[in-house]
Amino acid sequence: MESTEQAAAKAMIKAVYDDQEMEINGRTYQFLKLTHKKRRKVFAFMSRVQAMLISNDLSFIDWPDFEPIERIINECITFEGELISKRPMHWEEFSGDYVMYVLTSMQVISYPFLAGSHTG
Repeated sequence: MESTEQAAAKAMIKAVYDDQEMEINGRTYQFLKLTHKKRRKVFAFMSRVQAMLISNDLSFIDWPDFEPIERIINECITFEGELISKRPMHWEEFSGDYVMYVLTSMQVISYPFLAGSHTG
């Protein structure tokens, strides 16, 4: 049985997936299309760290294995029309957005793989 909190989180991820936009601290980040192969890589990594996510352990963001995943994420999300990957000082300026950005983007990118998402 899914808790109310889990249902609300799933609804939020679906809304971001449908809109292709996420708002963090009043700033809007927009998703571009991703290939199946890139989505699959993000989903595989997210699956691997799922237990960590549940326990709020985000130490994986400093793993070498996360770097290619972060690169995929940063190459499919824009801020003010520019790819995050092309904004070298973005996280210096908006460091308070980073954790929510990573957590939300991994889930949104993985959404088509989640059971019952019915994205087709």
